[in-house]
Amino acid sequence: MTNEERFIASCRSVGEADVRQKLNAERYSGPKAVWAASWLEEVESAKSDATRAEEKTTRMVKTSPKPVSAIAVAAILLILLAAGAIAFLRFS
Repeated sequence: MTNEERFIASCRSVGEADVRQKLNAERYSGPKAVWAASWLEEVESAKSDATRAEEKTTRMVKTSPKPVSAIAVAAILLILLAAGAIAFLRFS
C-alpha cells in the first residue's frame, strides 16, 4: 500500500467534515494537501444533487445569527438612543 493509499484510507476513517476542516486550516502540507483535495473532489462528485442541497441548507442554518446576539445589539442601540436623547435634552 502506498503512502497516498494509506492517507486516503485515513481520510475515509475520519470523514469528509474532518478532512475539510483540516484542509481549510492548512493542517495538511505538500502531497497530503493535494491528496486530500483530490479525495474531497471524488467524494463531492459521487454525491447526488439532493445530498448537496441538503448539506448547503445545513451549512446555511449553522451560519445564521443567533437570536440572542440580535437582541443584545437591539438593546445596546436602544440604550445609546436613550442616552443621546437625555444628553440632548439636558444640554439644550
